[in-house]
Amino acid sequence: MNFRIRRPSFNPRLAVLTATHFLNDIHSSFLPTFMPLIVERLGISYAQAGLLKSLSGIIHMVVQPLAGYVSDIFSRPYAIIAGPIITAIGASLFPMAPSYGLALVFVGLWGFGSAIFHPLGYGSVGYVGDPGKLAFFIAVFSVGGILGATLSPLYAIALAKTVGTGPLLLAVTLVPVSAGAFLVMRYIPTLKAEGVSEKPSPLGFVRSFGKTFHVIFPLWIICVCRDTAVEGIRFFLPLLIASRGGNIVNIGTVLFWISATGAISPVIGGRLADRFGTRKVIEFTMALAPLFLVPAAMMNGIPSIALYMAGNALLQGILPVTSAASQEMAPGARSTAASMVTGLSFGLAGLLTAPIGAMADSFGLTWVLVSMGVLPLLPMPVFWKWWKEKEGDQG
Repeated sequence: MNFRIRRPSFNPRLAVLTATHFLNDIHSSFLPTFMPLIVERLGISYAQAGLLKSLSGIIHMVVQPLAGYVSDIFSRPYAIIAGPIITAIGASLFPMAPSYGLALVFVGLWGFGSAIFHPLGYGSVGYVGDPGKLAFFIAVFSVGGILGATLSPLYAIALAKTVGTGPLLLAVTLVPVSAGAFLVMRYIPTLKAEGVSEKPSPLGFVRSFGKTFHVIFPLWIICVCRDTAVEGIRFFLPLLIASRGGNIVNIGTVLFWISATGAISPVIGGRLADRFGTRKVIEFTMALAPLFLVPAAMMNGIPSIALYMAGNALLQGILPVTSAASQEMAPGARSTAASMVTGLSFGLAGLLTAPIGAMADSFGLTWVLVSMGVLPLLPMPVFWKWWKEKEGDQG
């Protein structure tokens, strides 16, 4: 008997979605790279710098659930088209901000673009991919965004060195996102069948949000602590490097290497979850990550970077696991569920940056980075309690 290995078929719509995720996140990740320049040029404190990140967090917390609710009702991918363009505009204007007030405006602009993109982006995977391989297809989509965030520091440095941080930067960044918008209009004109009878309403949003949030709350707690740790490290580590005399090239290079391993770990995490189960993968990841992140914060040089690479890879590896689990729990509200374990958790992580920045002013950046390393352990009692109750209900 002859056995033939079936090669996976190419999915153009998934490829386009992944490309748009890459384009959105390569621009939305400009903030950590350019933040030390803004801190030095405008003379702001760490708390004020953290407020910039917190503003984007507030926007994600407010806009993503609303965008997810609307996206679940309509079939057109408008948010996928417009989101990366708005993100690129805000991100490219941020480095040239002449005042703290305008820096807040530009951060708000890119935060809004990224916030409307992500719920529909993640939710769309369930419509264009094989339902039986949802975790893997979400992993592919996630890799697009993580790869964009990974390359963003190098991309930002290259743009700053070639075209500067003036108006030409805006013109250059609009080219790729405009091409991505064209591909969406060409290959994904609609995501699902027309004829949805429901119309958006405040009451409908409250009902959908409340019902979905009640179901996925324990997963959301996991995602909040994961995202706060990842974003806290990405935000405050560049400031620590700059305080020790590092320049934008040093900062971009370190961020690149720390993010590099996280570009492939979601695929591994998705496969492991399919084989060993969601619970085991989440437990193992959240327990093991601090063993790398805490000593990384207490060390310098290459050993610190290597430990950050390993810890970040672990946390990034469960992105598709939590996203797929949330959509499986709420299949009728995929975009809403996705907004909660991506945008709502990411937004709260960003919101916490301002008070964390105030702590950095008082206790130092090293203390803050150690705290970020411990954070993944915090939600595990809630998660274990929920899972035990879930198994009891099924039994």
